[in-house]
Amino acid sequence: MASHVTLTLSQVAAPMHLVLHGLFESTLESLTESTTGIVWIRDLFLSTSPQSRVLTYDYDNHALLRPGTGIVDPLLSLATTFLGELVAERALAGAFNRPIVFICHGFGGLLLKRALALSYSRLGKSTERLRSIYVSTYAILFVGTPHQGMPKSALRFAHAPHTAELSRFMSNLVIGSEMLNEVADQFMPIMKQYRVFNFWEELQSEVDGTMSYVVDRDSAAPNWADTEQCGIRSPHSGMLKFDSAKDSGYIVITEALTRYTRSAPDAIKSRWINEKQFLDSEHRKQAEELLKPQLACGSSMDKDAEYDTEFYLVSHCSSIQFTGRKQQAQALKEKLHRPIISPDQKTRGEHKIVVIHGLGGSGKTQFCLRYAEENRRR
Repeated sequence: MASHVTLTLSQVAAPMHLVLHGLFESTLESLTESTTGIVWIRDLFLSTSPQSRVLTYDYDNHALLRPGTGIVDPLLSLATTFLGELVAERALAGAFNRPIVFICHGFGGLLLKRALALSYSRLGKSTERLRSIYVSTYAILFVGTPHQGMPKSALRFAHAPHTAELSRFMSNLVIGSEMLNEVADQFMPIMKQYRVFNFWEELQSEVDGTMSYVVDRDSAAPNWADTEQCGIRSPHSGMLKFDSAKDSGYIVITEALTRYTRSAPDAIKSRWINEKQFLDSEHRKQAEELLKPQLACGSSMDKDAEYDTEFYLVSHCSSIQFTGRKQQAQALKEKLHRPIISPDQKTRGEHKIVVIHGLGGSGKTQFCLRYAEENRRR
């Protein structure tokens, strides 16, 4: 396999711990304490937890920092590659069903959220193996991840040492961007599957004599239900750099990893049993659909007949945090459910089209998803 993945194996069946780095450093750089050269997960954690498996994953972060247009959705491209490589690596290592605990620094958390949503959506017979990452993931440590984005001032601040011009991708990390909203919309419905621990930076970073937080607490540790939170007394780049087992950040992270390592195997074993039952049910449904008689093109239908909704298939669920828009939803319901009357006063069974428009991030996708859920039987 390509040099993206580094794997340390042991003989004992235990969860994999996988580290995803941020935008501005490689995995090794993000884990190495500069004065001592200690890589904590190798030199400290594995010495006390030798049964653990550790993977590190490196992606081309420099391509995201370079000015220019680039591809339309680089995050989706990165997530697709990451998912495919990880599934292949686990399969070849005989660890296809092994539990996973992710440790994500900065942007690495956004990459993981996109990859898990992609994994969750793979239900086709030829791609369902990619669901193994969604099923096997037990816990996620988000370390300085900008869940809610960064203000433009912080983006320029963080980007300054690398290139003078802000890349197009970096602009997508601004608070309220369409990309961040899409990532959140896709991840929130599946987040309840996982143990989540959010960490924020407690010390500011310095660039050219200016002090600032790279990712502030509100963005790094949103007020999500049933999640753990803790600050790390470090600037953003040092959040995963520890030179001693007595470091307070190391203690909190190691305690969480130890706890998750202990409880993950039974939980993931049970989840795989449920997954097999779910996939068997999906396969039966797909087979039944194939056996249903198809309407011939141009066949006659009673235009005046009313039909109940027989099929409902929406690939995403609305976010549990979406609220409001009741007045617009009622207006939409009245428009869509009002029958179309032809000039001869007969009701016509034609489809209606409504255009939902608004600024990026105003909630168009969530509004439509919630409406579809609430009216699925109409």
